[in-house]
Amino acid sequence: QAPRASVREAVVARCLAEALASNVVLEELDLWGNALTDDGKRAILETAKCEVFFEPGLLLQPRPGLVDPAYHCKLREILFDWISQMHTSIHAPRALDGALDPQGMLFRTFSHIDAYLAEDALKHTEYQLIGVACTVVAAELEAGGALEDEELAGGLASLTDGAYTQEQVRKEADAVRKALGFKLHQPTAYTFLRRYLRRTGWTEESFSLANYLIELAAMDKLVFVYRPQAVAAAAAVLSRQYVPQGIAVRFMLRWKTKLLQCAHVDLERELAPCVAAMTRLHAAQHSRTNIFVNKKYEWARLHRVAKITPNLPLDAAFFVGYLTSDLVA
Repeated sequence: QAPRASVREAVVARCLAEALASNVVLEELDLWGNALTDDGKRAILETAKCEVFFEPGLLLQPRPGLVDPAYHCKLREILFDWISQMHTSIHAPRALDGALDPQGMLFRTFSHIDAYLAEDALKHTEYQLIGVACTVVAAELEAGGALEDEELAGGLASLTDGAYTQEQVRKEADAVRKALGFKLHQPTAYTFLRRYLRRTGWTEESFSLANYLIELAAMDKLVFVYRPQAVAAAAAVLSRQYVPQGIAVRFMLRWKTKLLQCAHVDLERELAPCVAAMTRLHAAQHSRTNIFVNKKYEWARLHRVAKITPNLPLDAAFFVGYLTSDLVA
């Protein structure tokens, strides 16, 4: 039976690869849960003209017992804030400046870092090196592999103030690719956010606010508690709560029902608690002038959403009631 199943999987993968080679409509395709061989996955990646995900959005944490969780969370927050600043720096390599979707690349980098540290807890002494190496890998994926690895590694190494060389960055990027394999191809909170907002409606202002909220969440331990689907859905909900403060929203009939249908998260156990946690996080981080994410979202082109005074935090029970009634805007 096993050889027959393997042959069947290979045929399915080959047919998918052939179909995706001529596709010009699909932007993304979720293939997690399908029994595909590694050869089949490689064939699909080589021919697909759209983004293909082989892994679902997962909770990723360092291996327990090998690192102090509080210490890791603090260093991780510092690293992610630095990476966000590096990606937007005027000194960043041209490959980063020309990314098709800078926010997509940023969240790929975050995802790769967490996945890599979850694979190898002994790497927790080399946060900055891992950050620039994961940026190399994320930039390559964002560009469809059409980047000069050496040039990008050298440009990013120069941003570490001499801490690492081009060769060290290149070798670490190779280690990330080898360790993660097909785990590189999984959606992020930003991936899900774009999907949900297309279903529920958005404006430029509400999109900036939602991005600000998921970026705050990415730096926080909140992402070790809730899956990226829940984080994205929570940001979609809260991005519609600031109309009195100038964040316009697009009217969408039954948007709450549509969100719950496409997010596939449990309202009472996951989504409502996540929304409540995000309101507390927003309130706590809003006044921190020393973190780059707050400075970034004070930019005019991002509609200065970091200047908005957070609403008072509410509990999960409130959001359960709110999201189960489409009679409330």
